[in-house]
Amino acid sequence: MSSICGLLWRDGRPVEATQIGRMIESLAHWGPDATGAWCDGRVGFGHLALWSTPEARLERNPWRLDRASVVLTADARIDNRDDLMRDLGLGNPGGEVITDAELIVHAYLKWETGCAERLLGDFAFALWDARVRRLFCARDPMGMRPFFYFLDDRRFLFGSQVRAIFTDPEVPQDLNPLNLAMGLAGLQTFDDQTAFQAVRSLEPATALCLDERGFRSWKYWRLELTREIRFARDDDYVDAFEEILQRAVDARLRTGGRVGFMLSGGLDASTSLALALRGGRAPLEHCSAFSWALREDDDWWVPDERPFIEAFLRENPIDHHYVISDPARVFDVPDEVRRHGNGPEWRIDYCQMVPTLAEARRRGVRVILNGTGGDETASYAAYDHVLACLLRGDWPALRAEMTARAETSGRSPGRTLAGLIRPLLQPKRWRTPFNFQWTCRRLCERVADLSERGIPLPQQLADSIGLVDHVRNVVRPRLPGAWRAPLRADQIYILTQTHVISDQVNAWNYAASYGIEFRSPFLDRRVVEYAIAVPPRQHSYANCRRRLLRRLALRRLPAKISQRLDKSVTLPDLARGLAENEAALRERMARWRTAASIRRFVDLDRLESNLQRVVKAAKERSPEWTPGLPLCRGILLAIYLEDAEGRSFGFLPGR
Repeated sequence: MSSICGLLWRDGRPVEATQIGRMIESLAHWGPDATGAWCDGRVGFGHLALWSTPEARLERNPWRLDRASVVLTADARIDNRDDLMRDLGLGNPGGEVITDAELIVHAYLKWETGCAERLLGDFAFALWDARVRRLFCARDPMGMRPFFYFLDDRRFLFGSQVRAIFTDPEVPQDLNPLNLAMGLAGLQTFDDQTAFQAVRSLEPATALCLDERGFRSWKYWRLELTREIRFARDDDYVDAFEEILQRAVDARLRTGGRVGFMLSGGLDASTSLALALRGGRAPLEHCSAFSWALREDDDWWVPDERPFIEAFLRENPIDHHYVISDPARVFDVPDEVRRHGNGPEWRIDYCQMVPTLAEARRRGVRVILNGTGGDETASYAAYDHVLACLLRGDWPALRAEMTARAETSGRSPGRTLAGLIRPLLQPKRWRTPFNFQWTCRRLCERVADLSERGIPLPQQLADSIGLVDHVRNVVRPRLPGAWRAPLRADQIYILTQTHVISDQVNAWNYAASYGIEFRSPFLDRRVVEYAIAVPPRQHSYANCRRRLLRRLALRRLPAKISQRLDKSVTLPDLARGLAENEAALRERMARWRTAASIRRFVDLDRLESNLQRVVKAAKERSPEWTPGLPLCRGILLAIYLEDAEGRSFGFLPGR
């Protein structure tokens, strides 16, 4: 994991070394191992390295290929190295190691701006081709590495974090009300919008080019709605899935040091760790696992993950550490998060993530594999199964679903069938029959009635920015042909238009502050493409959800985990933290009422009402959590605005 930054003067003036130096200084927390800078005429690049692969130790970024007049600065881990070296004719008979940066440059020399689609892995890079005076930038398909930029008639600035761009005092730092409102409403979609009106985010699977013809950007990769994989036997799908997921895990084990793993009691992280330990791929003595849990004598959070985690550890005696939840620090935002974010912090689990990263750093871990994306790829997106069966005329699958649900519920087959079909006959649902359409409809309803949903966004602000119209016209998914494959359409929508990727960028900010790189095997391009293309019944059949992953888990995990049907959540523990810190939170809210910048974006009356409801539910051990997430997002936004009051968002020394 590295951090990159750079500047191109479009008006032809030369880049000064001090300009790149300021950008590098603003990102100093990203580069514990090495820094590099390069300037030539109107272009300058910076690079800060965290060596997380063996080859990275040999890179000297920005990387220059003088004979071709090409310079690259990259935050990249390339996973298809062998295939690329073969296709590019890059043998190493002398035993010289070819770095990932070299592979990207040689891929560009052969395929030019079409090179990004040939790369597998996590990457964000900028490349200057002096021969044609072209700046070419690209970001990986799932957006695992961040890339922000600012563009006007005079300059193009980019960086792994927004603060590098704000080292130029002429870049406007006005907040983006629409982006903040979307975040406060829990509608984080992944487009090019950021918390600042002037700064854009390069979208996942997108490349951009800036040359004599001007600026242009394009999508170089998309998930295909019509592609379908077929095998003769049902078990063949599991075999192929295991092979692809194993390759994704193996690629993420390429590191020069100790490897860490997030371990829960669920299917995703446990399967990832089991495949990593399989056959000694990751030697036990070089691995550590980290789990979130309560104190052993604490029964607040039910079901606790400990019994499932312990079942895994009995078969895999890995170095393991529980990270104990501390409700007292629920809104004690650490300096690492406050200083280095690209806007408000919307994740509410940082009170668990931050101590996990601190413990991992103490153990010498530089890379952590997690199960992020497992829910969305393999797959909780099987809610449209009944509708899909009806549209395809798949009567055996519909019969199996009806029979299995009847056995589970104790109802007659006829009543069960009526229960399956009745929701689809409702007028509202029939106009938006697919789950991704229904989800979007509910999002529209959410922002149309902020009070009912408990969203602490001032109605006047929502009206002034046209929030409802924006959700209806811009956020609404458009997937032609979705009726042919509703399950697949739902998965594509979840993976490309919802919180999955934005969560990754936020986690990246945490990790960068501790010199740690997150890696997510389930968001490997090959895994995602395969999971999308398999027939629907591989994900859901006969009332068995997550069927593909569950059958793989039966091979690799203890039965206690593989046959588990429930899922633990940390929200009750968070509710306790809110209840135990009620007085301190009310004191903060009273202070926030004197700040115009906070009152503009946060409805403090609704925030206090939400707090009262959550505290009451927590004290009664009630499952009432409806206002909890809006409450947390409102508090986090207010904390961010309070921190930023009266100072630059760039947080530069001396400013």
